[in-house]
Amino acid sequence: MQKLQLEQKLTQRLSGQQIQFIKLLQVPTIALNDYISKEVTANPLLDEEKEGDHQDAVATASESLVQDVPDYRSTDVKIYKIQPARDLWTPAIVSLQEKLKEQLHLLHLSPVGYIIGEHLIGSLDHNGYLQCDLEIVVQDLHVIHYLELSLQEVEEVLTAIQHFDPPGIAARNLQECLCIQLQGQDQKDPIIQLAQRVVSSCFEALTKKHYETIIKKLGVTDRPLLKEALAHIARLNPRPGRHHNGIDDASDYLTPDFIIVENQGKLTAELVHYPVHKPRFNKKYLALLESYEQNTQQDLSSQEMIAFLKKKLEHAKWFMEALSQRSQTLLKTMNAILALQYAFFLEGEETDRLKPMVLQHVADKVGMDASTISRIVNQKSVQGKFGVYPLKFFFSEGISKATGEDISNKVVKNRILQLIDSEDKQNPYSDEQIVAILIAEGYNVARRTVTKYRKQLHLPVARLRKVLLS
Repeated sequence: MQKLQLEQKLTQRLSGQQIQFIKLLQVPTIALNDYISKEVTANPLLDEEKEGDHQDAVATASESLVQDVPDYRSTDVKIYKIQPARDLWTPAIVSLQEKLKEQLHLLHLSPVGYIIGEHLIGSLDHNGYLQCDLEIVVQDLHVIHYLELSLQEVEEVLTAIQHFDPPGIAARNLQECLCIQLQGQDQKDPIIQLAQRVVSSCFEALTKKHYETIIKKLGVTDRPLLKEALAHIARLNPRPGRHHNGIDDASDYLTPDFIIVENQGKLTAELVHYPVHKPRFNKKYLALLESYEQNTQQDLSSQEMIAFLKKKLEHAKWFMEALSQRSQTLLKTMNAILALQYAFFLEGEETDRLKPMVLQHVADKVGMDASTISRIVNQKSVQGKFGVYPLKFFFSEGISKATGEDISNKVVKNRILQLIDSEDKQNPYSDEQIVAILIAEGYNVARRTVTKYRKQLHLPVARLRKVLLS
């Protein structure tokens, strides 16, 4: 028989405001305006002041309601403003799907054919591949459009799309992608002819760089021609959709949240601000709240309205204060990173100047939890003298040198990359040989460490780095 009993437990829970503040810390500066706009839309007590709008944020009659709330851009925080260009013409971004649909409507298809084509185009991933089976496409078209179709009908439209630009689009795998690209090239060129045979008949051997298997299977006697064919295959685009999607292209660029400024030989960190909107209190609703409160004869609906507006006002006050705290917290964290990696920023931003640094080092310096620091550095970057760096770039484990000095493991990774870049490609270094070189240079590393770093650098083993003999 179960017994019921009471027990007391001491637990720690984050309040709703604390959770919101943590989320606010994670927002990159470039996306802060969107975050503010969403908050303003949801809260009638907030309004947006556009850059250059110098009206008072609060009506004179209502100043007492909000007098203790700081500006979200606190005067204690240095702000580096990046003004957007106003007179530059910006071309419209056309997505990959839109480009493909334009080409689709140049074909002479039936109405059903256009429906199939648009569904296939909408099913492509960001690399331009059709990852789902055609059987699934047939089922989806049946459920969504009530179409009874055969696999052949869908495949005919897919084949037509595969002739669109960019070459290799709508392939179902890498082998098909390469074959499509080669089919659209000069079929009389012996290099193209041999490349097609390699991709269509020896793809597995190609991916594993088993060149002797390819030579034996295809009966190749002209090794220089095979070398040219392999080099041509390597120049094909394995992800045809990636660089034709305007939306995805924007993600290739880092937008700094901080900038390192040098003044009289001393480096300081400043927070970047991209001015579009600044939140302020909505004076119309503040005046409305004040009029309700001054009314001596309040009915039930008036009391409900007062309670609603007060609740929204409290949240608006908290949001403005949280924005101010965000700026201070972010800058405090960036200053800690700058202090720990000062030599890197001061002396030319060379990788060998990086010091080992983990989240706890920064957390101890600013008096926060390591998990909070992790949220702060996520999706944030800093502009130094010679480039923009993700904040995560500065975090690395330490490696001991023979001299007893601790260095960042990024130094070792960079050296491994240099060794592999400069190796004899007909006789590449094994991991054991790389270890021997690093130990001779004073780095205390084990083979498993080198293997781990090589994998993190996305570098294949020596056998797969070997090139075909001339």
